Parts: sequence; structure tokens; C-alpha cells
Amino acid sequence: MGKVITLRRRRDFQRLFRQGRRHNHQLLTTVVLVREDPGPPRAAFITGHKTGKAVVRNKLRRRLREIWRKLLDDIARPTDVAFVVHPAAASATYAQLAAVVEEHLHEAGLISSAPTEQL
Repeated sequence: MGKVITLRRRRDFQRLFRQGRRHNHQLLTTVVLVREDPGPPRAAFITGHKTGKAVVRNKLRRRLREIWRKLLDDIARPTDVAFVVHPAAASATYAQLAAVVEEHLHEAGLISSAPTEQL
């Protein structure tokens, strides 16, 4: 389990949202773009004001960051991923969020293990 590297530059976000593939769920949308350049997988955790107050948004970002950190060793390709949190995620459990993230990354071909059935 490595350190979580996050997207920072505007052009990286623009490229991700223009060229990336979207995976939707009622809890969150995951945007995935496999990069050509070498480097570690990078992530962005996006929570809008509609998700809830600051405490709720920060809690969701912490949960997603931890889920991503645990899955980093399974992702071999240089990838940019954005997790866009929907308001329904405010009442979701850690296990539910983890199952959705695993499902989306499996659909994108980033992890080979089948998602765990916890929904």
C-alpha cells in the first residue's frame, strides 16, 4: 500500500474529464483515463456542496482515499481516476462505497479481482 498521489493541475483534470471513461452509480461517478506516460496511478476526490456540510464531505473524501490506497497495489498501469461523489453517498457505509469503487475499477479493467458483494 503506497502513498496516495492526487491530481493537482487544471490540464490534468481537463484531459481526464474530456477523454476519460465514466462509470456511474447512485453513490458516485468514477472517471478513468489510462495514461501513456509512465508514473504512478493518481486520483481526485470531488465532493460538492450538495453532498453535505464540510464534516460529511471530508469524511467521504477520507473514506474514498483509504479505499483507493488499499487498491493501489492491484493497479499496475499509469492511470488517472476521479471519484465524483453524489449526495446519496452521505448516508452510505464504508463497505458500500468500497464495493462501488471496486466494481468501477473492475469494469475499467484496472483490477482483476471481482468486486465483493456488499451492497
